[in-house]
Amino acid sequence: MRRSNRLSAEEKAIVYQTIVPDDNFVLEEFIRSRRIRNVRETTIKYYVDAINVLKRDRDYIQVEKPVMHLSQRDLEDMIMYWKGFMRINTINSKIKAIKAYYNYLYQQGFIKVNPCENLSLLRVREEIRETLNSDEIKKIANHFKKKETFSSYRDLVIFQLLLDTGVRISEAVGINIQDIHNDYIVVVESKNLKQRIVYISKGMKEKLDSYLKIRGDISHTKVFINRDQLPYSKNTFQQNLREAGKACKVQKQVSPHVCRRTYAKNAILAGMDAFSLATLLGHSSLEVTKRYVQIWGNDLKGQSKLKKDYSKLF
Repeated sequence: MRRSNRLSAEEKAIVYQTIVPDDNFVLEEFIRSRRIRNVRETTIKYYVDAINVLKRDRDYIQVEKPVMHLSQRDLEDMIMYWKGFMRINTINSKIKAIKAYYNYLYQQGFIKVNPCENLSLLRVREEIRETLNSDEIKKIANHFKKKETFSSYRDLVIFQLLLDTGVRISEAVGINIQDIHNDYIVVVESKNLKQRIVYISKGMKEKLDSYLKIRGDISHTKVFINRDQLPYSKNTFQQNLREAGKACKVQKQVSPHVCRRTYAKNAILAGMDAFSLATLLGHSSLEVTKRYVQIWGNDLKGQSKLKKDYSKLF
């Protein structure tokens, strides 16, 4: 068998007396390449977590080789193992990260064969995902209101903002005072690093104005703060919202993303087209938005006059 004329990464290391690449080295190089491309730190953590799961689960498929040298068959065995306890969407998320990692290793010459070249995502059954109805929204809003504290009022405002605009929680906590205008907000801290405008209702603007008066003047411009006057954490809000849902005995997942889906459903019911909705949601691809339209647009056909003004529930 004729060998490749191209030197492998290990062979280059021998010739040039440089570091022999191992799992730790190539992972650091991969991370460096993402940072050079200005990839968000949360996305880098997503990549690293997926690779660490690969490293952790090698024993379960009886493989002792380095992660960088796993074959397509090894990865397929790993996926089969994951199917025993992971949701399909979770597995697909890991596959996407793994494909990005091995594509980089192959492009840089760290590996001779790309094990992900013919690796596909698992097929997912399209389901109607949960959203919040008016009764559930009112219960959660009342839960925050009856506490009569700064923290609960802040969480109430964020809850309404998520439903009113469909922004991600990371985008909501990233809003600065100067980003808020009369009937719109400029989203600066977006997932894809592209600024966009989302429009707010009159009731939402009034709620933001009252919150800002309570917030007062402090040393930074982040709108949402904790009691120490530091920028508010999205994880803390997620926990508070989840606890509010349990306290209200809402028999479904209550999360910022469910609020985002609720906004999308409401927009579709009002007759909004997929392109406009994708723009407002900040989707980089129309595919996710199209699924929303296919699910709610078809199942709820004829109800396009039912657009709700959720501000009345707050």
